[in-house]
Amino acid sequence: MPRLGHYRFSETDVAKTFSNLGMWWDHLTTGIDATAAHIHGSLLSQSLADVLGADVLGADVLGADGLQADVLGADDLGQRLTDLGRAAAARFAGNESSAEAVAALGLLWHAMRDAMESLRRAGVVSTSGQGTVARINVSGGGVPKSAVDRVEVSLGGIVGDRQRSRQHHGRPWQALCLWSVEVIDAFARDGHPIAPGAAGENLTLSGIDWSTVHPGVLLRVGTVLAEASAWAIPCRHNAQWFTDGDFNRMSHVRGPVARVYATVIETDSINTGDAVRIVAQV
Repeated sequence: MPRLGHYRFSETDVAKTFSNLGMWWDHLTTGIDATAAHIHGSLLSQSLADVLGADVLGADVLGADGLQADVLGADDLGQRLTDLGRAAAARFAGNESSAEAVAALGLLWHAMRDAMESLRRAGVVSTSGQGTVARINVSGGGVPKSAVDRVEVSLGGIVGDRQRSRQHHGRPWQALCLWSVEVIDAFARDGHPIAPGAAGENLTLSGIDWSTVHPGVLLRVGTVLAEASAWAIPCRHNAQWFTDGDFNRMSHVRGPVARVYATVIETDSINTGDAVRIVAQV
């Protein structure tokens, strides 16, 4: 199983991390002034292009004069990373455990983490705020998840929790799924049959202004440290929680209403009622 430091990736995780690079970058940079992160995306695009080579990418990706990522505009950089991520997934298909694939994955992983840190340092994403753990949710796969009082959290997420499918879930950067009880309550007041745990979040948080939660934010949950990484994309399994079946009501494109995935930075246990703080640095 491929590793980056202490983080374990399945071969599917490697492939999906590459293919989702463009989406991940979009989630990190959309809706904020992401200038501070741009250099990290530019360097990543250059590094991945060097690894993959023009024979894989072609002129439409590299450009007639080779890669000039340092001068790319924000929109062009996003498209470039999308293309490079897909090219990497294709290049390493069936060989995700190879040294070359893991090295390319490392470039991606560290660049994205550096980009998030740069946004915190620039004050672009929130570095303060507090609340509590209203509910902890686990299941053997699928939704809804059931409440428990206490869990152990590893770098892979909540110990004992499972996903219905690993195709769209379960990467190290999706180790935890967080949501807001205030957002859930607002949906319920509108008549939707939704409740904490129904949509599959691991931690239902209370008291955090959800408009301040964005990929790149660091959260201290009890003694566990987690870094918000990307929005959780709603799927058809959550249609049952909305009277009209419109599960995209909980999409980030509709406003500050989405669940968010997080990478676990420091492990420990979490208890219902634990304090939650948005913090500035690791």
